[in-house]
Amino acid sequence: MKFFISILIFCSALISAQQTKILDNFSMKASSYDAKVFEKSNLNIYYQFKFLKDTKVSQNPREGLCVLQIGENYSKFSDTKTLQRDSMFEKFSHLESVGAREMNQLFMYNPLWNMESLKSAVDKKVTYQKRYKTKYEYEEAQPELKWQLHNESKKILDYSCKKATVKYRGREFIAWYAADIPVNNGPYIFEGLPGLILELEDSQNKYHFTAVGIDKKPMDIYLRNDKGILKISRTKFREVEKTYHDNPGAFHGKAINEDGSPMVVKSKPFLYDPFELE
Repeated sequence: MKFFISILIFCSALISAQQTKILDNFSMKASSYDAKVFEKSNLNIYYQFKFLKDTKVSQNPREGLCVLQIGENYSKFSDTKTLQRDSMFEKFSHLESVGAREMNQLFMYNPLWNMESLKSAVDKKVTYQKRYKTKYEYEEAQPELKWQLHNESKKILDYSCKKATVKYRGREFIAWYAADIPVNNGPYIFEGLPGLILELEDSQNKYHFTAVGIDKKPMDIYLRNDKGILKISRTKFREVEKTYHDNPGAFHGKAINEDGSPMVVKSKPFLYDPFELE
């Protein structure tokens, strides 16, 4: 991944605190773009995503929009801004150079749900991608979920939905599924119910997904396939994730002492409360 993407990731970390703007005289060589398309989707479900980061700081959740793309053999869950940003990367990769206009356009797409997950119905595996300066990728077998079904019901998108609960990697989740949509799928890795999951939240209401729309527009189900992606184990990924939250500054560039030796970059740690606690 070339240097301008590193600049983008560095500055994106500041967007939540202030609006980043690249100066008009900025210019550098465009990055390459590569992606593997697995198939086209035949069903897309859009979920409003609410994320309450730290109850000690605020009771107001941040909001975004995610999409579950379902095809014959694959499905993918991601933030819609990730798809929009990748589309911009692909477009700019055909240019000789990128300037302030292109970079400022990229800054408009800052995903709230940063993890991309691709499920394969063929081999029952899930591939994950997430970026901490560098994009990391790991793979595992589809987690087995032991759902408890309940008699409660409510309507979502005019579908009658039933309640189910499950424990998953340190959190308890409540799901509402529509038996009238006989699709074994849902947000992120969640599946295994007799119908499509239209709503999902954890018991602490930190993470909340609610379906707000469904369409059948064919969309590419893909994953980025750039040479700079680091393929590691889930155990190693969790170590990287914890290290990032302990010292995010170390992931956003290098500093040099006067004698030329590397400087240890220290910054205020982020709250470490990942979606998967175990």
